[in-house]
Amino acid sequence: MIFLTLLIHPYLSAIKTGALGLSLLLVLQGCSLTALDQPPAGHQPFYQPQANQTLAQIARQQGIPTEVLARYNPRSHPLRPEPQHRLRIPERASDVPLEGPYFYRIQAGDTLSQLAQHFHISVLSLQRANPHLVPERLMIGERIQLPIYRATPLRWPSANPEVKIRYSHQPWGLHQGLAIRTAAREEIFPIAPGRVVFAGELRGFGRVVIVQHTNEMQSIYAYCRALFVDQGAQVSGRHPLCSAGQQRRLDEPGIYFELRVDGQAVPPENYLPALGW
Repeated sequence: MIFLTLLIHPYLSAIKTGALGLSLLLVLQGCSLTALDQPPAGHQPFYQPQANQTLAQIARQQGIPTEVLARYNPRSHPLRPEPQHRLRIPERASDVPLEGPYFYRIQAGDTLSQLAQHFHISVLSLQRANPHLVPERLMIGERIQLPIYRATPLRWPSANPEVKIRYSHQPWGLHQGLAIRTAAREEIFPIAPGRVVFAGELRGFGRVVIVQHTNEMQSIYAYCRALFVDQGAQVSGRHPLCSAGQQRRLDEPGIYFELRVDGQAVPPENYLPALGW
């Protein structure tokens, strides 16, 4: 980009005065295009799995590593993808880096809600990563960023989580975590090893456990019924932190879960393992 600016600079005054023709302007505009502005020749963005077809077979057919295809379709079965859910095929393996974020080109019929569901991320984070997007008028062919960060192995705090309220704007304001429905008094586990930095009562959140993990990450578990750990305890992930109580926003058993990175609340679904279809 710096080289292109230096190349054009001597001609700016001439362009402004009309000394150069329209043809040169078109040539200069064409210089800004890169290989990533267009998909590879013959690339098909979708693939409908056949019955009994394995993900590895499909990956070989598409010419991409199996693990890349699996990361790009996080909710599909890792061995035999479900025929009723079509796969999205990345244009290049480099669009799906292990550390994230991923990249995707808008296709006809796409909506932000559909993309968030497929990649198991929050709509709000998708909008924040691409602030220029107008949800009602997505531009077909535009490459966007997918804020996915699942390189660190984490687990969900409950065995069979049912997310009732996601990280999203709600009538009462920004809901900065997940309202998770659980079984009554279900044991709640830390998402990763760490140290308990708080275990007690917090106004408005009932009994709360806060765990400090590596990489400036904290996880928060609120509306617990009973606490099983004390402040300062080291947790490995195999010992429960608490039992589920009654979530304030739900008239049923559950917890409120929040994830913070560098002190800021982040969409937990962008970091936790994607839940299956």
